[in-house]
Amino acid sequence: MVSVSASSVAVASSEIFRKPPPPFPQAVHRFIASRPTFEPHPEALKIAAHFPDIAASVLREGNSSLSLSFTCTVNDKGSVSLLGTSLHTPASAYTPYFAPLTTRLNKAFPVGKSPWDLFKPALNQTQLSIHSIPLAFLSSDEGQLFPSLHECIRNARGVSIVLSCYLNPDPASGGQKTGTSVVVFCGPTRRFRPSPLFQPLLSKPESGANVLLLQKHPV
Repeated sequence: MVSVSASSVAVASSEIFRKPPPPFPQAVHRFIASRPTFEPHPEALKIAAHFPDIAASVLREGNSSLSLSFTCTVNDKGSVSLLGTSLHTPASAYTPYFAPLTTRLNKAFPVGKSPWDLFKPALNQTQLSIHSIPLAFLSSDEGQLFPSLHECIRNARGVSIVLSCYLNPDPASGGQKTGTSVVVFCGPTRRFRPSPLFQPLLSKPESGANVLLLQKHPV
């Protein structure tokens, strides 16, 4: 008779039902080839329909173990965008294949003197505009803006920003105002959740980034 302990069953069950890692945001799966001259491509629909299969053949020829499933779009400026459908494979994983993918794109759909540039990952940083920060909380030295905000946001929200700047390039022009606005940039895999002191007012895509405007509640 085979004896199975309750603890071994529990371990096995936990392995079976273990949650997979969370998927990356959609922008992290996307890579783009643009052209030096921005103009619509007359065969945009044909490219969107056929280039995913062409891309898959390029990866297959390179003995790639990455996902071969893509969707393709061509915008009104002629840029070709490939979106990998694997939720856990970032666009950066395809970097070794960007050159042959670009070569095959230009060969399959020649565009004369304005060929597509090398594929590159889509812009996917998140920009957050934070308003009504009391000037007393910030250093008068603009060079200290990033260090102070980086430390504060990391301690409060567990997110490391990569860049910051004043929304108004000349904060001194605010006259007698006691508050100011800043813009912080954080990576694509981070979700910045503002504290209850901040209320989201507007969220919209702009220049390939997500812009979230926040306003501080009176306390």
